[in-house]
Amino acid sequence: ATAASASLSLWGAVSAFASNGQPVRLIVGFAAGGSAAYVARQMSIQLVHELGVPVIVENRPGAGGRIAVEAVKNAKPDGNTLLVTPGAILTIYPHVYDKLSYDSVADLAPIANLCEMSYSLNVGPWVPDSVRTLKDFGQWLKANPKMASYGSAGAGTAMHFLGAMYAAQLGIDYLHIPYKGGVLALQDVMAGQIPSSFNVASEAVAQIGSPKIRTLAVTSKQRMPQFPNVPTFAEKGMDALTSSEWMGLLAPKGTPAAVVQRLHTAATRSVAAPKVQQALAEMAFTVNQGSTTDFAQQLRQDIAKWAPVVQRTGFKAEG
Repeated sequence: ATAASASLSLWGAVSAFASNGQPVRLIVGFAAGGSAAYVARQMSIQLVHELGVPVIVENRPGAGGRIAVEAVKNAKPDGNTLLVTPGAILTIYPHVYDKLSYDSVADLAPIANLCEMSYSLNVGPWVPDSVRTLKDFGQWLKANPKMASYGSAGAGTAMHFLGAMYAAQLGIDYLHIPYKGGVLALQDVMAGQIPSSFNVASEAVAQIGSPKIRTLAVTSKQRMPQFPNVPTFAEKGMDALTSSEWMGLLAPKGTPAAVVQRLHTAATRSVAAPKVQQALAEMAFTVNQGSTTDFAQQLRQDIAKWAPVVQRTGFKAEG
């Protein structure tokens, strides 16, 4: 009887969600064209069919992704307003902001770990064309300390800390320039406004073939098929820069468990759909298929993992 009641309860919650007619909004905290927006848009194509309601991707860039998190935290917990975010916004920010407006665990309900992504170090026209390798770039930075700077998707992101770790290995000052999204930083690299940037690899993949960008190294464990001639940092003796990050889907805390499970099933089926999976793979994303419980555990583990990394850099964000 208990199982039957639970089943009826689940069916009732799912039916209510599917029949309320309201669009599902996927809130992204970075500019259009970036990695989070790309994953959200690709998933939304299939999610429409899985849920039977319109799915809208809404970009709310600013404050390094925190605006989007706060918007979802404060949304009605009915499954209609969801967050698509890279992990750092929830796992690193608690260690760099003293007055963070959300609690990554207490204020959000994990739905699905959608995919994994690695990063790349990219240079553009500001850096002489003769600089073609990671070793060349290190030598150039040391010879031109006033030009040693890099862009990232924002202060406190994984890309920010990768730059700090890279600088520590070289023993140099490497000025960080935060943007409202990695794609904006990369655009400035290509325009010759800044010399370099650390990006989610997909953002560099989108520019393959452009003479205005040179990808010098990637943070994956093995070379990436999209960049067969680009070494990993580990190959060059920088194992500490081997790193990847997940892209997650979360709801406001208090969203009914049955709705969370319905969304989990829909989201994981969506990213695993052949066309979506192919589109993600082409841009260097690897699809994940773990459970909601797995994702909640991953979130907690990663919050703990980043604490000593941030502490070693001594970085504290303002605001």
